[in-house]
Amino acid sequence: MARTSAFTVRVQGMTALQRNVRRLKDRELNNSVRAANKAAAEVVKPEAEATAPKGRRDAKSSKRYKPGKLAKSVKVTASVKGAQVKAGSAARVPYAAAVHFGYPKRHIRPNRFLFRAMARKSTEVTETYEREISAVVRQHLEGD
Repeated sequence: MARTSAFTVRVQGMTALQRNVRRLKDRELNNSVRAANKAAAEVVKPEAEATAPKGRRDAKSSKRYKPGKLAKSVKVTASVKGAQVKAGSAARVPYAAAVHFGYPKRHIRPNRFLFRAMARKSTEVTETYEREISAVVRQHLEGD
């Protein structure tokens, strides 16, 4: 079961901006808003990669296990509505959710490295997002 993030950035007037962007149906404006969302989320990615558990290979490890795969799997996805920082994939790093949220049945304690990265970088994310959205508004909505 997927869990939602404990961290959310709320921007006053963002709902109205999203509604107006959808109403305009301007592809370039949509791409600019998505780029602004992605730029804000990209601030978190290096911190998440650095704090992701690296693991270690021991005698009981599978031959295919490679330490550091979880850190390498951190990626940013963005849309007009928002952006997400994700780690893991079903095919390559299926254990990402168990590491992040814990798995009591298997005695795996949670290591919420994505949440901690967002908490550490929240002010930078806010500043970046504010700067990027202001540039988009100036370029597309005011500067006609």
